[in-house]
Amino acid sequence: MKNVIITKLEEMLQQPEASAVAHQMRTLQKEYQKLWTAEFEKAKQEFVDEGGKAKEFEYAKSPEDVKISELIDKIEKKKKEEDARLAVEQAKNLVIRQEIINKINDLSQVSDNIGAAIKKLVELQAQWKATGAVSPHKYKENQADYSKAIEEFNYKLSLSKQLQEHDLKRNYELKTELLEKIKGLKNQENIKEAERLIKIYRNDWEEIGPVPNDKWDELKGSFRAALEEAYSKLKAHYNSVEEEKEANLASKKAVIEKIKEIITKSETASGQVWNNLTNELVALQTEWKGIGRANAKDNDKVWAEFRELCDSFFEKKKAFFNVVHEKMGVIKSQKQELIAKANALKDSTDWQKTGLALIKLQDAWKKVPHAGGDETKLFNQFRAACNHFFDAKKAHFGAIDASFDANLVAKEELLKKIQDFNLSEDLAANHAALKQFSADWNAAGMVPMKDKKRVNDAFYNRLDELYDKMNVSASEKFMMQFKTKLERLSNGESPELALKKEADYFKKQIDEINGRIKTYDNNLGFFKTSSKGVNPFMKEIEDKINAEKQKIAELNDKRKMVMAELNKLKPSEMEAK
Repeated sequence: MKNVIITKLEEMLQQPEASAVAHQMRTLQKEYQKLWTAEFEKAKQEFVDEGGKAKEFEYAKSPEDVKISELIDKIEKKKKEEDARLAVEQAKNLVIRQEIINKINDLSQVSDNIGAAIKKLVELQAQWKATGAVSPHKYKENQADYSKAIEEFNYKLSLSKQLQEHDLKRNYELKTELLEKIKGLKNQENIKEAERLIKIYRNDWEEIGPVPNDKWDELKGSFRAALEEAYSKLKAHYNSVEEEKEANLASKKAVIEKIKEIITKSETASGQVWNNLTNELVALQTEWKGIGRANAKDNDKVWAEFRELCDSFFEKKKAFFNVVHEKMGVIKSQKQELIAKANALKDSTDWQKTGLALIKLQDAWKKVPHAGGDETKLFNQFRAACNHFFDAKKAHFGAIDASFDANLVAKEELLKKIQDFNLSEDLAANHAALKQFSADWNAAGMVPMKDKKRVNDAFYNRLDELYDKMNVSASEKFMMQFKTKLERLSNGESPELALKKEADYFKKQIDEINGRIKTYDNNLGFFKTSSKGVNPFMKEIEDKINAEKQKIAELNDKRKMVMAELNKLKPSEMEAK
């Protein structure tokens, strides 16, 4: 980019007039400054990232930077020299024109040799036209002095009445013709041409001599009105141009806002959404091309922002699809690994353990993202392996359930007996009866899976109800019901999982109590080192510690009971296998 800027600046330096390329040079200078600033900030950030301090950072100019600065200085120097020469020339022209005005003023005092005076005036007017331009700051005043000198000469010059009337009449005719030309500018479609002509007509008007006094006020009023009409058209045109540029700027800003919305949507876009957003952006680029230019001050700015946003979108899109392709490979590998694990388990007859393992694989499958075009094929393979196992399990337990019908009849009869059973006054007999009910229930064997929960819930709820009615201590009643609960868990669905969950619950309770005891011990140690004699707070803490230890003992007893049930369960599972 810097080489391109250098080439353009070298071409500009070869142009005969630096003023003609000054604007282009400024544009290139802004582009270079933006480029240099970006490089500077990047180098500075890298310096800081490497451990340097920002205030110690020094950035040396490259040979290209030095070359660009030298070329810009040369062009600016060349322009200053041209401006200086132009200023000198304009100053000389101003002196010459002022001398011409002075000479015309001197002619207006001439009372003899009118013909020579007129001839001299014509020469001075020709010299005025031949003289180059003056400074724009002096032009209006200088031109007004010239016009005034001409008018004074024309009015004061002693011509014969006949010649004076003839000139006045002729001047009137010329100014009237010129007035019609000025009025005709309202029909001129080419604004630049209208601007050029109005300057010529104004100069011609000033150069035409005086008109009859009785015609002058009316003619001057018409002239001013015609000028105002012509200038109002120019003003209206440029106002409309500016309005159009403002409208174009608003339209371009609206397009930029839409692109920003598209970029915001792209932050969470999927592959298909990226394609839809791309179509929207391309449509906005087409819309941008159809919008005219904005004003010079803002046009380059909005164009740079538009281009930067479009580049940002397509860079994000490229990065997204690079990541997608990489992720799809990883996702496919993950799903193929799950399929391999499912295939390794599909022929297992360890129904409970394998069923749980496959359910975990299914949960893991759901957590793995979509695999794109390979998703359906991979899912069909995974589902086939899972279905193979669960269909075999269903057939197995269907056959077992058929053999459990007799056990269901026995348990239905036992359920009727316990529903009809009433407690006696003999506590030992009641306890023995309920214990026998539990033993008979367990001895009755397994029932079909569809009836298991119903009959178990009915039996154990009745058993709890009878224990509640027995006249025993709260602790003994609680222990009876806890044993009933263990039986219910052992005979329920997934007994091993349920008992492990119960054991984990007690372990968590014990850990929490141990945490509190540790806190109490710390507090107790503080009182022992800072107090003398009997401290009521120490006694309170010691009582709390003893109470918590009692709770731990009770929880340990219950956990041991749970573990005993688990140990009894394992042999029966081996027999089932």
